[in-house]
Amino acid sequence: MAEESVITLMLDDLSKVQPITTALCLGQDLSEIAPKLAWQYFNVSEFLNLPFQQRHDVALVILTSPEMQQYTVQQKSQLLVKLRDLMAKRIVVVAALSDEKLLRALGFTQLIDKTSHAHDFALWQFNILTYKHVPDWLNAKFWANPENWDKFRW
Repeated sequence: MAEESVITLMLDDLSKVQPITTALCLGQDLSEIAPKLAWQYFNVSEFLNLPFQQRHDVALVILTSPEMQQYTVQQKSQLLVKLRDLMAKRIVVVAALSDEKLLRALGFTQLIDKTSHAHDFALWQFNILTYKHVPDWLNAKFWANPENWDKFRW
């Protein structure tokens, strides 16, 4: 399966940036792919009713699995928002090309260009540390002008 090799490579890259000890997976049990991680697998209905207990290092969501095909866009959105806001520091999503609109709306960035392979899946991620780039004008130099304090009245 092409997705498994891509997921394995992605986990290796993510662990080089920041160590991964706990992982959460939805859509398919992936504990055999990376056995050194402490995986927790949930189905969608269990996960949506799960109270917040711990924030995991990474969450892997397989939206292309047969289990996930039965859920509506709204349920998928609820799942991804709960993961993004509460349960995981970084999220990796394997999705069909038709889920692009949903993932872009939730702030995910595409990792694999959809034209670079023949399969109907794309790899997306959400990482709060790289979500918004800081613009160059957002610094103290442009906010406080001590040379104008005695000249102008606001």
